[in-house]
Amino acid sequence: MKTSHTLTMVCLLGAAVSFGSAQAGTDELVKNCETCHGAGGNGDDLKVPNIAGMSEVYLNDTMTAYKSGDRPAGSKYKPKDGEESDMAMVAKKLSEGDIEAVAAHFAGQTFRPHAQQVDAALAAKGKAAFDEGCEKCHSEGGSVAADDAGVIAGQGKPYLEEQFKMYDDGSRPMPKKMKKKFEALSGDDKAAIIEFLAGGGK
Repeated sequence: MKTSHTLTMVCLLGAAVSFGSAQAGTDELVKNCETCHGAGGNGDDLKVPNIAGMSEVYLNDTMTAYKSGDRPAGSKYKPKDGEESDMAMVAKKLSEGDIEAVAAHFAGQTFRPHAQQVDAALAAKGKAAFDEGCEKCHSEGGSVAADDAGVIAGQGKPYLEEQFKMYDDGSRPMPKKMKKKFEALSGDDKAAIIEFLAGGGK
């Protein structure tokens, strides 16, 4: 019995150490993400999307797509106290378990829209265009995480402009149903939708 008790304690201690190591690893991963995306996944740089409160499915799929090369990274970014990189470079270093841990963490945070000035009249035109062509998949002005399509309302205007440009030049692929809707939009429609989204999708 004494031997059995000793083995049980060794197993429990080993499990505790393993859990502690895993948590320390997750904390470090989260800290690295926050270098660009801000504390809790909400930052102040309009070129970087806030990722707090995104759905776990969306975050997992997005990082996996960056890792595989299915989604291009866009412009490289250099935080104030960090090295220049992009999401493809970052994601390639992550294991499947790393991606799952990071996705779970940031999905549990609360999204904060970027604070920025928008043209109210242009945003109103954007709302009309968005409601007609985008609302079916990006409900409530692109603000619902449960759509698993990313929270696009309240993202920085420079970030939104870059993503729209990548859709336009074909460097960022789109689902077929989105491609059809997107290509039907005029340049003015797209500019207005960006303004609408930058204003929080309201």
